[in-house]
Amino acid sequence: MMRVPILLCVAVMTIGAQRSPEKKDAFDQLFARTMAKRDTITSIRARFTETTTSSLLNKPIVAHGTVVAAPPARVLMTYTDPEHRSVAIDAKALVVFWPDRGQRERIDISKTQKRIDQYFTHATIDDLRSMFDITAAPDPAVANSNRVEMRPKRKQLKEGLARLDLWIDRETLLLVQMEIGFAGGDKKTIRLEDTAVNVPVTDKTFEIPR
Repeated sequence: MMRVPILLCVAVMTIGAQRSPEKKDAFDQLFARTMAKRDTITSIRARFTETTTSSLLNKPIVAHGTVVAAPPARVLMTYTDPEHRSVAIDAKALVVFWPDRGQRERIDISKTQKRIDQYFTHATIDDLRSMFDITAAPDPAVANSNRVEMRPKRKQLKEGLARLDLWIDRETLLLVQMEIGFAGGDKKTIRLEDTAVNVPVTDKTFEIPR
């Protein structure tokens, strides 16, 4: 379950790559505004707070760290608490490293990334609407943001995802929060702060120890 929100972060960075000119509602207008902005973004760095809620947990798990991402699919999440952990992903693999344990795990995610490309990265607005019921509106609970609510229509999507909510800053047009509801009732929220764009990155930025 851990890797799903991370991969969705990549999808969020590239969602809305094409827009259907016929649609004029708030969702279409919001993502139309992000088009030019996203074309100028080569990298993003931010602090994050990740909250995981599950029926298997006595209380939510709250984790903090930093994330660096660069399109189309390079991400490094460095967790500082409750346990030191690094998670690196690219188009082919997800690698998790626990420095305190000296443990490392590599997971092939090439098929998952292909599904993300299908459902998000290369999807038009019309494609997204065929897969999700989508609404967008200002959310007073998160300052200066618009909330995009996405509810899957297709059975295949519903098997793993109950809902996906995104909060987009109205001025910067950057993601400030995402909340993922899983089919079994679990929930994960990722809040981004101190986001900086076009920070210097190299291949070494996304490397973790072997």
